Amino acid sequence: MTERDYYEELCDYYEVLVGEIPNRNELKEALQKTVITEDLEVFFLLPLAGNITLTELRTQAKLPPDKLHERLKRLASKGLIIAYKTEKDHAYEREHIIFMTEQQVRKGEEGPQRTFFARFFNTLIEGEGGFTVPTKTPFYRVLPAEPAITKSSALRTIDINIVVPDPRSILPIDIITEMVRKDGTLIGVAECFCRKTKKLVADDCGHPRETCFVFNKLAESLIEYGFARKIDYAEAIEILKDCEAHGLVHCVDNCEGQILSLCNCCSCSCILLRGVMRGQTNLSAPSRYVVSFDSEKCKSCKTCIARCPTDARFVVDEKVGVDADRCIGCGLCVTTCTTGSSKIVLRKETEKIYSSCPELYDQIGGEALAAFFERKQGS
Repeated sequence: MTERDYYEELCDYYEVLVGEIPNRNELKEALQKTVITEDLEVFFLLPLAGNITLTELRTQAKLPPDKLHERLKRLASKGLIIAYKTEKDHAYEREHIIFMTEQQVRKGEEGPQRTFFARFFNTLIEGEGGFTVPTKTPFYRVLPAEPAITKSSALRTIDINIVVPDPRSILPIDIITEMVRKDGTLIGVAECFCRKTKKLVADDCGHPRETCFVFNKLAESLIEYGFARKIDYAEAIEILKDCEAHGLVHCVDNCEGQILSLCNCCSCSCILLRGVMRGQTNLSAPSRYVVSFDSEKCKSCKTCIARCPTDARFVVDEKVGVDADRCIGCGLCVTTCTTGSSKIVLRKETEKIYSSCPELYDQIGGEALAAFFERKQGS
């Protein structure tokens, strides 16, 4: 009887999620040095989607409670799963290969293992070897810098608690401080794994790194295992303001309900904006806004050129212009425009924003499975 190869199965599972993995054999070797077989036996008891409770796992694993607890802790400490408390029980969920790689880069000790995962993740950031995620729905969406909304007087502001039938108005889902406050039962902040990766491969862009926010169950797991630190709402807002000052773009889960993560991205290092720059539409959707530019008011100070993360601004004959097709609606150009020539206005058409994270990831998971079976039929 052939011995079960859990590491091959883990690579297979990851390829269902992201398509063909570059350097798969090297990844398998790295995984063999990262997680032990006994722990993967427990990993594969977890469902493909959603969580499983500790009570259910005890029944399935048939291990002494202390042994099961040790294996779950090791899996969470390596980023293969997240662990959190519910009202009735502890719960556990499998995590994405990119999530696992993030944690290896964040916390991994110096040495060959962290070097490999940094190089591997850099391959994903740069899209090397033709790597593209095989799903269609964007994982994230851009949130505009809040001062850009308030400076754009053409937009009608609303009280947050009022139900607005007109989707063309400013809504709570557009306002970063409301998204953080709404979901801020527990807030954690961690290093930007993209910029940490770039630092490790000697391509540091110099932007701030402690800029990745996580909330609630995701925050609980990452704080518990040393990947993030707990902060309060006031500190979160200060970090967000600093991110805007440094020209970083706010990206949140592509849903309007309880978000789990909020990244602050730069186009020099971050996987979301690097993908956008390559024309990928399935990593991060633009915000509900797009820049509106009045060339008559512009004095060509060119500040917006440096602020734009997607090269949507350009200069021809000493005059600034805008490529609206490249604009992601981050509003960073608006916040530093002293003439009022740049504003953001609501787009005529916007990407679908899902009602919750579970709905979003059910959609993406279904697309991943469909793409996987299509590849199998074509091989």
